[in-house]
Amino acid sequence: MPDITCIVIEDEKPAQEVLKSFLSKTEWISLAAVFDDAVSALDYLKKHDVDMIFLDIQMPTLTGLDFLKILKDPPQVIITSAYSQYAIEAFELDVRDYLMKPFSFDRFLKAVSRIAAKPDPAAIQQLTNKAQPSSDKSFAFFNVKKTMTKVMFSDILYVESMREYVYVHTTKNKVVTKMSTAEMEKLLGNGFVRIHRSFIVNVDKITAYNAEDVFVDQVALPIGVNYKKYIDEYFRNSFMHSLS
Repeated sequence: MPDITCIVIEDEKPAQEVLKSFLSKTEWISLAAVFDDAVSALDYLKKHDVDMIFLDIQMPTLTGLDFLKILKDPPQVIITSAYSQYAIEAFELDVRDYLMKPFSFDRFLKAVSRIAAKPDPAAIQQLTNKAQPSSDKSFAFFNVKKTMTKVMFSDILYVESMREYVYVHTTKNKVVTKMSTAEMEKLLGNGFVRIHRSFIVNVDKITAYNAEDVFVDQVALPIGVNYKKYIDEYFRNSFMHSLS
């Protein structure tokens, strides 16, 4: 059975066919429905739960970004667009990736590999943190749309890489700034752990983990293949844990 259910919201038939073709080759994702417009998708989502949406931006009646602003609790979203100028606004709406048309199957796979299925509670290990908490006085100013914005490190949940940008998820807001993941990792220092090429997590905010994902409340963050051995050792040394 597929782990992830998705829908496609795309008004161009050729783009629909590309996505359907790529999804047919991806066994862990099930395509539930395809919509030519966002309004029809809204009606569908009132009655059905999905894990992921492939969403075009420029569509008649309701744009993809306006559609996202309407949703109260959206599933994970991957934007598919021929226009790059909407990327920052899209990331500020918490999309997981931004695919520029035309995109290859390899690029598609990279995007969907970042989408985690809903966690299975029986498979999650609950944690009691032994690590030292982050300093409440640690902070940095980040350049956000030409304004220097202060972020307390203790408020950071996790950091997500979006190409040349990083997306800083905090308990209060979400900050997008131009910086590499390596630069951010060095800046944050102790109290944060890199679990994936694209994710850095505040150790204090981790609520659970399993062999594939780290959880920050209900958000599942994938553990990268090249990080699994290191992360397992890190957790063994940093946490007391027991099977739930």
